[in-house]
Amino acid sequence: MTQNSDEGGKGSELTRATTAAGGEPLTGKAATQERILAAASELFLTRGYENTTIAQVAERAEVSRATVFWHFSDKESLFRECFNRICQPFRDSLDRDHSDLPAEKRLQEQVELYQSFISQHRRDVDGFIRWAMEHTSFREWLTRSVLDLHNRFGGALTETIAEIVPPGHDPHGIAMGILVLLDGGVFLSYFDSSQRSTELRQASIQAILDLIPRRTPGRY
Repeated sequence: MTQNSDEGGKGSELTRATTAAGGEPLTGKAATQERILAAASELFLTRGYENTTIAQVAERAEVSRATVFWHFSDKESLFRECFNRICQPFRDSLDRDHSDLPAEKRLQEQVELYQSFISQHRRDVDGFIRWAMEHTSFREWLTRSVLDLHNRFGGALTETIAEIVPPGHDPHGIAMGILVLLDGGVFLSYFDSSQRSTELRQASIQAILDLIPRRTPGRY
């Protein structure tokens, strides 16, 4: 029974891996690379870095070992690319031009982006951070990667808040305060992940957003 379940999960994962974000099927090199990354990500998360071999990745992705090595030079490079793959939707959202949105709407969407990314990818992010921190060869790289993403998000928040607050207020300070609240919510969720507590933390963040000084009366 367990084996059948695993095979079903494998099939659905590989199907998703050959479909682009817009719903269009990937082809050629891109499709093969994505299948390898999807297979490796699942194995790294379930078996750990040390217990995952290139042969296992190849078998799960339904390619040869030579094909895996053609796309990725070694297992360490594959691990790094798997983590980057998880974070890519967040990076893409930050890179999109949201200047056509009113600042208030943009701020709400930025906060929701953080919360939804953590909610949807919590298992993946936790797994890769755990394995990376247990291997000193990954630790420095992981710290740089996470902090870079964190700082980029903080910069986007700062730009938005600068359009909202009156002169004399510190947009960067306010943005960093919001980011600390979001980070704190993630930390607390390790100890209490109940729906009720999650909703209370989100409501608290919204209350802080409502307290941000505005250039003009009214939020919208």
